Amino acid sequence: MKSIPDRWKLYASIGIWLAASLFFAGLLSRGIDSFESPGTVLSLAVLFLCTGVLMRWTPNPVQDSPSERPTRRWRLALLILLAAVVLFPLRTLVGPPLLFGLPVAALVVLISLHRLMTSRDILYALFLALIAGMAGLAAGWIIAFSPVVWALLQVLLVLTGLLGGWTILRYSGLAKQGVGKSLVLSAGASRGALGFLLGVLIAVPWALANTVLGGSAGDAWVRLWWQPLVAIQPSIAEEAWGRLLLVPLLFLLFRLAARPRVALTVALVLVAYWFAYLHTPGGIEAIPSTLIIGTLFALPVSYLCLYRDLETAIGWHFLVDFIRFAYAFALVAH
Repeated sequence: MKSIPDRWKLYASIGIWLAASLFFAGLLSRGIDSFESPGTVLSLAVLFLCTGVLMRWTPNPVQDSPSERPTRRWRLALLILLAAVVLFPLRTLVGPPLLFGLPVAALVVLISLHRLMTSRDILYALFLALIAGMAGLAAGWIIAFSPVVWALLQVLLVLTGLLGGWTILRYSGLAKQGVGKSLVLSAGASRGALGFLLGVLIAVPWALANTVLGGSAGDAWVRLWWQPLVAIQPSIAEEAWGRLLLVPLLFLLFRLAARPRVALTVALVLVAYWFAYLHTPGGIEAIPSTLIIGTLFALPVSYLCLYRDLETAIGWHFLVDFIRFAYAFALVAH
């Protein structure tokens, strides 16, 4: 049986992307912008299809060496349980101050492995950190911290998160296989800009669906035309600490019992659902929301960030939040 040529798979993917984008745009034009709206199940199904296609076309690039020891399943299962038992209760026990612990963890890594950093890494990480910090001054959805504290925290999270993550990836050998790469660092600023724009383009169905499913409901803070641009802050910061730092850290843990490919996959999935859980009120009742957010939003951007490149993931994340904020502003302006 002949396999389907790659070009036809590409055409099918583009067709699904276009059909889904038109579908969600049509719903939004009719004022459907709540999770309780009719057709939510169909919307979730369409977005699930888009997510499956994206993940299928962004595979894990890691290839295990034949000399690697087999994955020890029971030990891996115990490590996964240990990580979950530690991570998920932190959402309730510590709350937002939990974020202050991440730069500390990253600094421990950098002190131990500082020789794996380069000056270009530092300059680019600082550049992104300053952008996230400046945008963080206008992050109107943050109520737990003052604007200045939140902005400074973003600088620390991005700077240490990117440097710590890249360092672990080099130390573990994953960087050589293309995991968590930066197009700016590997191919130049122009390629990085194109990657960002590609991420924006890819994200269209998810960005529209996020609003259709009620993503703008809590964005009453958006009152001025420029405020949707603040979406650049979470799109940079959350990729830095939520993907490029945490996934490699957990990879080191799971590597104790699993081959590299399995360890990376498990780390990525666990962090994606934990990250989704952070975007809920918490508790047992948050499980359905965690599963939906994790599967349809956190996993796709995690695949892009770790299996493709940082800039594409930032572009994807930016549009999802930008459209959400822009729709909230449109409601106010209307």
